[in-house]
Amino acid sequence: MTISRCKSEISVAQIFPLLSVSIWDIEPDAVQRQLDGIAEKPQIGFARLTVSTGQVFSAGDQSLAVSTSEKSFDVPSPSRVNESIGKLEIYENPRAFYRELLYSVAIALVGYGVLTFLICALVIYVLKRELEYPLRHIAQFVSALTPDRLTAPLQLPRQAGHLRDEIDLVVDGFAVLQAGVTGYISNLDELVAQRTAELETAMASIQRLSTIDSLTGCFNRRLFNERIVQELERAERYGRPVSLVFCDIDHFKQVNDTYGHLLGDQVLQAVAGVFERYLRHEVDWVARYGGEEFVIVLPETALAEALTTGERLRKAIENDLQIAAEESLQVTASFGVAQHRPGEIAEQLIHDADLLLYQAKAAGRNRVFPVL
Repeated sequence: MTISRCKSEISVAQIFPLLSVSIWDIEPDAVQRQLDGIAEKPQIGFARLTVSTGQVFSAGDQSLAVSTSEKSFDVPSPSRVNESIGKLEIYENPRAFYRELLYSVAIALVGYGVLTFLICALVIYVLKRELEYPLRHIAQFVSALTPDRLTAPLQLPRQAGHLRDEIDLVVDGFAVLQAGVTGYISNLDELVAQRTAELETAMASIQRLSTIDSLTGCFNRRLFNERIVQELERAERYGRPVSLVFCDIDHFKQVNDTYGHLLGDQVLQAVAGVFERYLRHEVDWVARYGGEEFVIVLPETALAEALTTGERLRKAIENDLQIAAEESLQVTASFGVAQHRPGEIAEQLIHDADLLLYQAKAAGRNRVFPVL
């Protein structure tokens, strides 16, 4: 209650001159009015004046004279120094103290509340700028990622000159992750390209194995059956000639029985080599039709030219064929030649050439039928 006491002492000190004069002049009404004025002060609950003549004046709530502490003042004489003409007792008003206390507390709470609000607002602003906005930008970047944008760099707008923090570590982590993804994709592309090349090589090998005779390097019968149809369709469409030559190595069974199958394989390879040397590259083509039988397709070739080609092949086999394992071995071959007729199917052309081959063998072998 120090504040209230100081204010009471100031008020009483200001009113003492009038109160002293009123007591000296014996003016009870004036004394009472002044005492009432003292009691009206919010800090004062009860005031009592005892004059030296025995008169007592009071104002305010008398019950406070018992429950609260009092402050006594001597009222000096207006004419004589150091002479007291009365005694003034002042009792404090506790309700005024509590009002002031509540007011002070309220002011403090409001002040601290405003300060707290401002601090919170500043913290929220800083958090939004330094944390929420960057994190929201990162979340939007991640949600927009698609397979074709996995390597797109994360560009994070930050205030110029800001200190590095955990957000920058996240951005750096994204950069490291994307670099790893880029390297992995690059390695994966190289691996896919390598595997694709290996697969293409394997497919080419499989295709070759499925269409090429492994011993002679000529086409096999399966491919012949497919390709001859296409060849005849092309000849029909453009009205161009195509001939078929059936070749059979003479007495080949005796070669196997006498010299063995290994040398027989060498004979087949040597005959295929003759075809390779004497036929037109990228035009004529050869297929191994059976054990020792070959079929030769001659596009853009009429019967007379086909017979000439057959004769050239026959002579080459008879005269030029060399078998290193057995120099005394004489190899010959018989040929049946047929030209495709308009509207004729592949089976009929093959039958015609096969029939002419049979005639060549029946006539003594090592010859071309029909004879020029």
